[in-house]
Amino acid sequence: MLTIFLSVTLLSSYSFAIRTLKDGPMIDKDGREYKSAGIRVDEDDASDGMQPVHVTCTERSMIVRVKADLYGPKRLVSPGELFLGGAEHSGSRPCQALPAGDAEYIITAGLQDCGTQLSVSDDSVIYSNHLMFWPLPRRHGITRMTQAVIPVSCHYKRRHIVSSHSQELHRMSSTSTKTSPFSLKLMSDDWTRPRLSNIFYLGDVLNLEASYTNPGTQERLVFMDNCVATLSPDATSVPRYYFIENNGCLSDSRLRGSRSHFLSRKKADVLQLRLDAFLFRQDERNSIFITCRLKARSEMWRGSPVNKACSYVHSRWKSVDGSDDMCRCCESTCSLKSSTWSNKDLRRQKPKGANTCDTIILGPLVILPNK
Repeated sequence: MLTIFLSVTLLSSYSFAIRTLKDGPMIDKDGREYKSAGIRVDEDDASDGMQPVHVTCTERSMIVRVKADLYGPKRLVSPGELFLGGAEHSGSRPCQALPAGDAEYIITAGLQDCGTQLSVSDDSVIYSNHLMFWPLPRRHGITRMTQAVIPVSCHYKRRHIVSSHSQELHRMSSTSTKTSPFSLKLMSDDWTRPRLSNIFYLGDVLNLEASYTNPGTQERLVFMDNCVATLSPDATSVPRYYFIENNGCLSDSRLRGSRSHFLSRKKADVLQLRLDAFLFRQDERNSIFITCRLKARSEMWRGSPVNKACSYVHSRWKSVDGSDDMCRCCESTCSLKSSTWSNKDLRRQKPKGANTCDTIILGPLVILPNK
């Protein structure tokens, strides 16, 4: 957990002596940047010398603590006068301040809540918002304090990935107590190494690589059976978008103007996919999670309707393994009924003790609307 003291600007008729530390930004061991700055009321009004506003940034949230003597000990504010974001967030949780001990209030909001804005610099990811002070009418309907807008923000180095759900780019097995032989990862543009950044823009292409570490001696083909994109790690959450379905049909490649496609195999146990970056319409969240069901099959199952990798290219479905006929069912429903193989044959070919399918979660991927 990282504590940040933010510089504060108060739009007030009272005189404040603003003092900023001379040291530059500091970087902690996890690559998160934090800044310190001081703001003080006139010496006659200073009570205990503590910062009136301070922000704690975690990988999931922005925690804003405000002292009741924001304007000095003789001009205490109330929690109903403090909230995060624009006027539309006044009085709504988690944006509204709540009491937190003696003469202190707290707001705990997710990094994408209360109108927080995300921006990206060359080396930082920044979540910015405003702490709003709107004085309520006092006795006789008068007030002696003006409105205040206090900028607050959390800075993270781009190599330290944050979101409202997860701290770092990771893969997760459906059985967390076991090590999975499958992996799903983002790759660099030339496919030579894993991609270090999880930040993309609309118009970019995601290079996804599924692989299988064979515990035996028999060579196996890896397949992406189905893949769904969601805004949380829960694959059943809404909205969701299945871009691979029907046992290996890349349905996203069917869309007009799509550049999404499977690449020709270089190794049996590796399958590579290029996917156009996308966002969900009418949703401000930009952290996307990808959940894929991966499976591995022996070479004899190459070209089965339920074990395939098909892309829609030049108005027809094509297989990366050269069995285009097995992709015809992408327009309907794929099953073993359209194959010479039976379920009994499939069970017999499964090696004892081999984990030949697993569900992998990759995310969060941050997709930004423009550069």
